[in-house]
Amino acid sequence: MLKSNSRSFLFALLMSSLLLIVGCSDSTTTPPAAMEAAPDFNMTLFEGGDFQLSAQKGKVVVINFFASWCVSCGEETPVIEKFSHKYTPQTVTFLAIAVDDTEKKAKAFMQKRSMTIPAGLDKTGKIKEAYGIYGMPTTFFIDKNGKVSYFHAGIVTEELLKHEIDKLL
Repeated sequence: MLKSNSRSFLFALLMSSLLLIVGCSDSTTTPPAAMEAAPDFNMTLFEGGDFQLSAQKGKVVVINFFASWCVSCGEETPVIEKFSHKYTPQTVTFLAIAVDDTEKKAKAFMQKRSMTIPAGLDKTGKIKEAYGIYGMPTTFFIDKNGKVSYFHAGIVTEELLKHEIDKLL
């Protein structure tokens, strides 16, 4: 069992590390708060066509920001793919947005992991900036009225996806 001084030291070390990581972020914006309107965007999809967030009103939207170089992104991909098949496209729209990446690498990442959800590349970084993304993976849950219900920085689990989607349906 850790002594009180050891626990205090570990806590201080953890908090200092967290501040250093967040302090080194290049993000100058913060993610939209719960119940704020999700920033609208239009993006060309890898498989062709466009995705316009504002055209999704009436549906729950799950947006997953990923990068081909992100190890954690690869870990959560099977869960997101599984859930994209559990819900009908008429009620829940899933979208993957590659950031800080190339189209070639993002497509290879998706193909290697058998990802079939609509996806595209944030070529300019404007979507990443509008959503205040500071790490990968990050997932946003947007309600039927286009408002952010919740966002999760880190790997999403089956339990988290089910809970967040079901509360919006």
